[in-house]
Amino acid sequence: MTFRKPTTIHAGFNLLACLAGISACAFTRNLFSQGCIPAHYMSLSVGARGISYLEPGQWEGDVSYRYLHAETVFTGTEEQPQLHEVGGRNTIHSIDLTATYAIDYRFSLSLTLPFEHDDYSLPNGDGQRHGGTSAGPGDIRLLANAWILNPPDHPNGNINFSLGVKFPSGDYNVMGEYHAADGTVSSRPVDIAAQLGDGGWGIFLQTQGYQKLAKNFFGYMAGFYLLNPRDVNGTERALPLPGVNSVPDQYLGRAGFSYTVWPSGGLALSLGGRIDGIPVHDLIGDSDGFRRAGYAVYIDPGINWASGKNAFSVNVPVAVERNLEQSALSSTGSFADFIVVASYSYRF
Repeated sequence: MTFRKPTTIHAGFNLLACLAGISACAFTRNLFSQGCIPAHYMSLSVGARGISYLEPGQWEGDVSYRYLHAETVFTGTEEQPQLHEVGGRNTIHSIDLTATYAIDYRFSLSLTLPFEHDDYSLPNGDGQRHGGTSAGPGDIRLLANAWILNPPDHPNGNINFSLGVKFPSGDYNVMGEYHAADGTVSSRPVDIAAQLGDGGWGIFLQTQGYQKLAKNFFGYMAGFYLLNPRDVNGTERALPLPGVNSVPDQYLGRAGFSYTVWPSGGLALSLGGRIDGIPVHDLIGDSDGFRRAGYAVYIDPGINWASGKNAFSVNVPVAVERNLEQSALSSTGSFADFIVVASYSYRF
């Protein structure tokens, strides 16, 4: 790895997803139609010349995009093809706009504005499948980031920790049409998978790091845990089942390797693993209400390109394991078979 002083990195905060993811509340929508996960991508970009750090007083702007389509129904770890026609379906396009400011070489601040467009469909009370769209801003996130080691003195490996706040800025009571068995149409909250926010203040705990292992070969890791102390948000669960929506904790993890295939052209390939999930029980506060708890594990191949002040990456995580865990009000849910995550950053 080379350290070019002065030079820059967003420290891998292409948030994102949802990990991916996204990758994320998307947070990030989760990849199995839970809804409300921030679109976290967590794509730590280890480029062809290694990591480049933001110099003091410098800005970086990031645009991250995620696509997923979820309609594969699971109970536990078993796919349920017989439930395909009665399960929810979501096609989600999400964009995160992130601005990062470097206070000095070790410390920076990041602000992320997420936006989402979700085309969804569900069987209604009339026995027919009806669809709709939810679109708009999600839950804003503000993070303080710190490299543990001083970047100029440690160009071949470092680890970063972040602490942040999620603001309940996304709409968590998006309404849609519901067609009853008697032919009447009413306005009801859409399924939790199509809600734009979760309605709770959250605390982000995040880390990411890298290590040079050999010439042109790096290891990387990244992950976050979102603490959501609020129990339920009062939004009614989509009919026909009763209940109100939970404000669940969420998590994402990524780890893998990056190899420079074209040093002079700034091109590197990566391969790793990724996990996105929602726990059955929150770490802080009660865990009542409706949530689709579970996790998805992915093989996570990617490509990274960097040139001057520009950096671009694409990852296509492919699901290898999915588990819809039993919670109080949910035992089935729809997962994505794969997702597409792309990000572009520019340093000012």
